[in-house]
Amino acid sequence: MSRTYKALQRAEKENGKEQAKQNGSYSNGNGFSSNGHHAAKIYRDPQASVLEYEKIGAWLANPAAPGKRLQTVMVVAPHAGTGNTTTAALLAETLANVKRRRVLIIDSNFRTPGLNMVFQVKNEGGFIEAASDGVPFEAHIQPTNRPNLFVLTSGRVSLSAAEVFDGDAIDQLIRKLREKFDFILFDAAPVIDFPDALALASKVDSIILVTQSERTSIEDAQRAKMNLEQAGGRLLGVVLNRERDYTPFFLRKFL
Repeated sequence: MSRTYKALQRAEKENGKEQAKQNGSYSNGNGFSSNGHHAAKIYRDPQASVLEYEKIGAWLANPAAPGKRLQTVMVVAPHAGTGNTTTAALLAETLANVKRRRVLIIDSNFRTPGLNMVFQVKNEGGFIEAASDGVPFEAHIQPTNRPNLFVLTSGRVSLSAAEVFDGDAIDQLIRKLREKFDFILFDAAPVIDFPDALALASKVDSIILVTQSERTSIEDAQRAKMNLEQAGGRLLGVVLNRERDYTPFFLRKFL
């Protein structure tokens, strides 16, 4: 898990720099950018959260509805910088830790793709090409340095999200991927900021909504949930990311 965590830190740092260039802002090193927005930052050591990801993996592998297999999952947040990619990547690795289980994580965030940096692979062809060019998807899927875990990067962004997600091509691609992988995770663009996730919502078995402690408002979380359900999505649950413990240290020994 530590390798993925370190890779995520590097990826978030690079994404932060790129967003700063686009927004005309810079990070001051304290988690805040010069334009007043909170910069992407991982607060908790994921080693302490391994059990939480294993619980989510257990829910996916053993759904409450008998005979309903939750094979395709979209991980999405209301807004950017909420830890969506962190959750998707660490959950994918947790699922892949089970022997003989093949897991694919797909970068469906065409706005700020980052899985290529997380897993240190090239992004010369990926999800967009596999869904639109008619090229066999195997040509674009890349192995990671984690056993049983594969990645399909975003690809070269030249089409709008509507062109990628509408039509039969994406349905055919997902159907073929189901035959090759036990779990398929989509790292999606923020649902309130962009329409991409809404176009994908009805095509996956379940959705995990990622929120951030002390940053995601209740109103935004409710709005994201409502928008996803209105688009035909089925919400599996909500992840509260980057939760902080304000209990004084001397009290923790007694709790």
